[in-house]
Amino acid sequence: MKKILLVLALAISTLTFAQKDELKTLKKIYSKNTISEKDLIEYKAASDALSSIAKEESDVVYAKFYKTMYPTVVLASKGDKATIQDQLQMYNPEFVIEYGNVIRETKDFEIKSGKKIYYDDLIQEEQMFKASLQSFANNAYNASKFKEASSLFYMLYLFDKENEGQQLDNASVSAVQAQDYKLAEKMYDEYKNSDYLNKGIIYYAKNKANDNEETFPNRDARVKAIAMGTHEKPRDEKVSLKKPEVYKMLALVSSHNGNMNKAKKNIEEALALNPNDADLKKEAFRIYFNEGYDMLKDDQKLVDEINANRDNKAKFDELMAERKEIFKKALPNFEKAYSINSADENTKALLKMSYEMLGMNDKASTIK
Repeated sequence: MKKILLVLALAISTLTFAQKDELKTLKKIYSKNTISEKDLIEYKAASDALSSIAKEESDVVYAKFYKTMYPTVVLASKGDKATIQDQLQMYNPEFVIEYGNVIRETKDFEIKSGKKIYYDDLIQEEQMFKASLQSFANNAYNASKFKEASSLFYMLYLFDKENEGQQLDNASVSAVQAQDYKLAEKMYDEYKNSDYLNKGIIYYAKNKANDNEETFPNRDARVKAIAMGTHEKPRDEKVSLKKPEVYKMLALVSSHNGNMNKAKKNIEEALALNPNDADLKKEAFRIYFNEGYDMLKDDQKLVDEINANRDNKAKFDELMAERKEIFKKALPNFEKAYSINSADENTKALLKMSYEMLGMNDKASTIK
């Protein structure tokens, strides 16, 4: 029994030393300014080994930290030879989310443990990462590479949802400018349901140097700017005031993608919040009219087929019933469009035709 216990103790001791060796190797390479191919191989091996044997909370935290940081070490190994494409390859949503989470988790652990090994560096790392990502996004946008800009703005939002909600707005607008309406619908869907739109605050203050009102990522950043004497006249604004515009844009891109029920739902929600807005009414009218009109796009072909089958009663009746059913489905859209803009001549003509086709002559007679 003593021999077994001794062997077990030696095994635990060996495992502990192994973990310390892996941690030393990882910390040493991670701290280097210049990283070689050999360093990368050693880093990867040490990271894999630590992940497989880590048991204590400290080892688990740092095993995850070093494993997540591996792509940044690979990028650092390229030094000045790293291309924009190399950096963009690293900036994918999965990595950005994991990267942000592991930084926060490591900082939280170091505060709890009282041993700030990387804490100050990680604060700087977060700031540098966001600044780098912001620069890439701005450069892509200014170069009219709107789809790339949208993805980069979105990743900046994913990295720090608490402070970078504005980037979700930028991502949505950029996707529309890229004319990638599938991406735009995805962005506006997330924007609509985000805490930023529903609970966020925009923090404004005037820049004393140029008298321009500027925004800040959070209240603390604005407080610091005012304390430094660079800004004045702070003002807060609820992001929720943007809801009608966000709902309208989601309605428009949904309509463009053929998701008409979703388009109508969102434009109605926008109108409920701002019923007297002329632009919202215009867009609502367009959505309803276009859907109704699109249902009748092949009506002339159907009329020609009906005329060609006047001597075939069964076929004639079948085609007439089909035509009535199409007008029946289109009718609510024309009625809604007419309720929004009763002066539009095309709407009046199609609404009257629909009533007449469906035998609703009393209603047809009210359309002048």
